[in-house]
Amino acid sequence: MRWLRRPRSDRRPRSERFPAITAASPVVPGSVWRPLVAEHLDAGRPSGWWEPVYATAVAQGRRLPWQEGTAHPWVVGWLEDPVHAPPGSRALVVGCGVGDDIMPLLERGYDVTAIDVSETAIAWSQHRVGARTGREVAAVRWLVADLLEVSAAEVGSFDLVVEVHTVPWLPGVVRDAAMAAIGGLVAPGGVALAITEGATSDAARGALEGPPWAQAPSELTAYRAGGLVRLAVEHPSPGDGPTLEVRMTWQRPRGAPDGASLDEGLPLLGQ
Repeated sequence: MRWLRRPRSDRRPRSERFPAITAASPVVPGSVWRPLVAEHLDAGRPSGWWEPVYATAVAQGRRLPWQEGTAHPWVVGWLEDPVHAPPGSRALVVGCGVGDDIMPLLERGYDVTAIDVSETAIAWSQHRVGARTGREVAAVRWLVADLLEVSAAEVGSFDLVVEVHTVPWLPGVVRDAAMAAIGGLVAPGGVALAITEGATSDAARGALEGPPWAQAPSELTAYRAGGLVRLAVEHPSPGDGPTLEVRMTWQRPRGAPDGASLDEGLPLLGQ
């Protein structure tokens, strides 16, 4: 684990090093990035593939298929109308990737820390945050680290933890630990906002090729191991597809026991 500061001006990567991310941008094909994933998973490195995949995208001048170039609209919507307002301004973006979900937090005055296991992703994010917001990237604390190896100094430090489609890209052997780790980063009274891909049935989940691997509803209780209680689970009405996006709001109550019972029901997020 190591912190990155803003690169010195004489060493800053040129903007043309990083591919543009738009709907028209060429995409790294699955035949290129999926073998890199398989190689690292077979070697027992469940998050080791992120760096070579990001580095390949930059080297080829292409975006990755999950990159859309804008903040997730459910993050923006939540910030505009939060289920529960965070008690302070310390925010963490888990698996920040190229920085899309950092930007709306900065715009709302949060003190942002961004973590990603890929140093290339962090450098790409630094470039995009600086270009899109016109702000110094030194305004963000940048951390290159595996989520499961974050130092004890960061535990319980954040009023808002934002995690968007990181957990479903991890294999099952580390998912529970990742969700518990996310919970552990939330300060007392703080909130975790998590967006994931959920399976609409066990049969559909078993038929899907990953990554990403859609999560079963029963998996999501692993956030409780990090000391969180659920405030809301929101999703569109299930259709005929095998998966649907799910937005969850969790809180670490002040003085509440770990693993408190979940609420009943699934409030729906309008389409």
